[in-house]
Amino acid sequence: MFAGIGSAPPCDMSLGIYLHYPFCRNRCSYCDFYKELYDSDLQIRFFDALTIETELIARKYAQGRRVISLFIGGGTPSLMPSDRLAAWVKQVRQLFDVEEDMEFSIETNPESVTLELLTAFRSIGINRPLFGIQSFNSDLLMLMDRKHSPRDSHRAIYHTNATGFRNFGVDLIFGLPGQTANMLEADLEQLFDLAPPHISFYQLTIEEGTRLASQVADGRIRIPEEEMNLALYRLGVRKMEEAGYKRYEVSSFAQPGYECRHNLGYWEGAEYIGLGPSAHSFVDNQRSANQSSLSLYLESLHKQQLPRIIDKSGIEERMTEAIMLGLRLTRGISREQFQKRFGCSLQSRLNRKQYDLLVESGHLISDDDSLRLSGEGFNLIDEITGRLLSK
Repeated sequence: MFAGIGSAPPCDMSLGIYLHYPFCRNRCSYCDFYKELYDSDLQIRFFDALTIETELIARKYAQGRRVISLFIGGGTPSLMPSDRLAAWVKQVRQLFDVEEDMEFSIETNPESVTLELLTAFRSIGINRPLFGIQSFNSDLLMLMDRKHSPRDSHRAIYHTNATGFRNFGVDLIFGLPGQTANMLEADLEQLFDLAPPHISFYQLTIEEGTRLASQVADGRIRIPEEEMNLALYRLGVRKMEEAGYKRYEVSSFAQPGYECRHNLGYWEGAEYIGLGPSAHSFVDNQRSANQSSLSLYLESLHKQQLPRIIDKSGIEERMTEAIMLGLRLTRGISREQFQKRFGCSLQSRLNRKQYDLLVESGHLISDDDSLRLSGEGFNLIDEITGRLLSK
């Protein structure tokens, strides 16, 4: 369900909340997410500011909306003190209408996982821990500057099962420097033995400004060619399907019933609120982002002001986003929902010549209900999306 442009939200509209926790003890070589090195005094100030931000946001957006998902990312959220996290979750429940079976995810580094931590998660209401395993290969973990070992990853999942979590997820990266098909297959075999309900299967991207980017630029590290990355992706998809996982988004695989509700909201154009420095929001058909600076975040909220930068783009950009994000889903773009949301047909926004060619080639599947990519189409998703949106 979507609100019209500039309209008030209908009663009981669904909302996701994302919290960006900005602290890490380590800077991974490939990561470009906003973060600060952990500082206990700064963390106290962050939580004080977060309390103010949550109240200001609730005053503005809570009415008529029901929170169906809460997602804590970072950074390293497992560094959060349990008492401060519990106090913030209590505040959210007091200020917002929260669905009883709300999906509550938190990103966690394997080396930080203990029975005590997971027990604390459960007492707070977290029901979906996520583990950044990335690989079970020690050399590849070292190359990424990850601080956990393969043994840490196995222990983390063992503890997760022991504490009674039915839903949890694992991140795995492919396309790493020096990674072969045999190495990826070995990673997948170990992962399937642990049987996580959800797997995020990401290709390594070289982000500008990261240590890995400079290592690639000066030739110290070589990343796989595009053909190799495609072969690794195809291998991963095939192996996961054989193991009973369903691809529901280009990089997301789940056992039946364990798709990520929060991320589906992003891809389907649902509303979400981002809290914390650098967090993004989409509400009332308007995008905004908090400043990527902890000092500016703290300063703004000390003045009782939201630290947001408003995106001035409008309906044209929203339609482009809806097509780009919708094609990432295996079920594709609902023609009916697109018409309801934007007041025009999906077909009217596409390059007709490219559309016809891609349907004829079998890369696009079109029917009265939806437009979606075929299995082979997913292998060329960026090229296909660009062609469909070209003028």
